[in-house]
Amino acid sequence: MYRSITRTYLKHYANVHNGVDELMPLTGAQRRFQHSRTNDPRDRAQILPVFLEFPPDLLSTQRLEKAARSVLLRHPALRGTADTAGGVPVLRIGPLPERPIVREVTAPVTDRDLWAALDHWPSELGSFRVLLARDERRDLLAIGFDHLVCDGESTGLVLDELMSAYHSSAHEPDSVAATALHGYREAVEQQLAREHTASGPEALDHWTSRVHDAGAGLWGTDTYEPGPSASIWQRVTLSGPTTLRPFPAVLDGCHQGLARMTGTAPVAYTWGGQDGAGVVGCFINTVLAHPQHDGVHESWLEDLEFVDTPFDEVVRAARASQAPWTGHLDLVLTLVDRTRRAAPVLEGVPGKFIHVPGHRAHEPVVVSALHDGGELSLRIDHDPALVSSAVATAIGDALRESFADS
Repeated sequence: MYRSITRTYLKHYANVHNGVDELMPLTGAQRRFQHSRTNDPRDRAQILPVFLEFPPDLLSTQRLEKAARSVLLRHPALRGTADTAGGVPVLRIGPLPERPIVREVTAPVTDRDLWAALDHWPSELGSFRVLLARDERRDLLAIGFDHLVCDGESTGLVLDELMSAYHSSAHEPDSVAATALHGYREAVEQQLAREHTASGPEALDHWTSRVHDAGAGLWGTDTYEPGPSASIWQRVTLSGPTTLRPFPAVLDGCHQGLARMTGTAPVAYTWGGQDGAGVVGCFINTVLAHPQHDGVHESWLEDLEFVDTPFDEVVRAARASQAPWTGHLDLVLTLVDRTRRAAPVLEGVPGKFIHVPGHRAHEPVVVSALHDGGELSLRIDHDPALVSSAVATAIGDALRESFADS
C-alpha cells in the first residue's frame, strides 16, 4: 500500500511528541525550508526582511518591546525554532524570552552590519527579530522573519499587529498564549491532513506526468556558500484584470524567462492559502512545473489545482519517473500584496518602506513582486557568483513583457 511522506512523517512525529505542548509537527513547506537550512554551510535561517524608516528619535524602544511581546504571545510560530526530537524534525515553541526582544543600535551602522545583526540573532530570542537602528538622520526599524515560520503575506499581518500594539496601552493576558498555541496546533494539523489527502494517486499521477522531463537546474546544484545578492529592478504599471490579480502574469513571466534557457528547474513559491489566512506559520510551498516542451501559457495553470501536494511528494514523483530534476530550484517567487496595507503611521508620521541591499540570495534567482495599487515593483535578486546580471535582466524583461501581453 502506498504511504504518503506526510503520513510517514506524522507517524515518526507521534513517537516523539508524547503530548509535549511545545513540540509541533512541521508542515510540508516548513520541512523544505528546514532541509534547505541544513544545506547551508553555516546553518543560517532564510530571513524575510521588512525595513521601515521614520524620523529620528520617533520610536520608543519600551513601547516597541511591549508590542513585540504582544505579537509573540499571539503567534507562537514566531517563538518557534526548527529542532529535532529523537531524530525527527519538529518546531519547538519557546516561552516568551526573559531578556529584551528588541535590540537597539545607537551608533550609525552600514547595510552589511544591519544584515549581520539580523543573521546572527541570539537563538534564545526565537524567529522574530526586531532591530532599531538610530542615528541623527532616522530611526530604522528592521524586522526579520525566519522564512520557516512566516511567509511573505504573513509579514504584513504581523506588522499591522505590531503597530497596533505599539499604539495601545493594554497588556495581553497570559491566557492569550495558551489559546494561540491551541489554535496554531489545530491549523497545522488541518494543513497536514490536506497535504496527506493531496498526496493520493491522482495528484501523484499529475506530478509524475508534469515533472518527468523537468530540467535538472542550471545553477547552484551543489552545496555552495551564498554570497550577497545583486538586484535588478523593474516597475510595471498595471491595467485591466492585472490591477486586481497580478499573480498569474508574474508567474507566467517567470516561466517565460526560464523558458529562454534550456535545462531550467521548476519554479516554487509560497502561498498562505485561504484556510491558513491569519495563522502565521501555516502556509503552502507550491511547485509549478516547467516542462521543456509544453507551451508556457498552457501548462502551469493545471498545477494550481494541486497546490496542497507538499514539495517533497513532487520531488518523489520526479525521482519515480527518473526525471533529471531532483528538487533543486533555480528560481523562487514571492508576491506581497500591499494594496490593503499602507506604511504604518506613528505619532501622525507615516513610515517609509525601504530596501536595504546586501541580502544573501538563498536561491540562485529570487523574484520579489510587491503589489501596491496600480503598480507592481519587481526585484530580481541573484547571486552574482552563479547567475550573471545579463540573465537576471533577461528574466526581468520577460516579466515586463508578460504584463504587456496580458
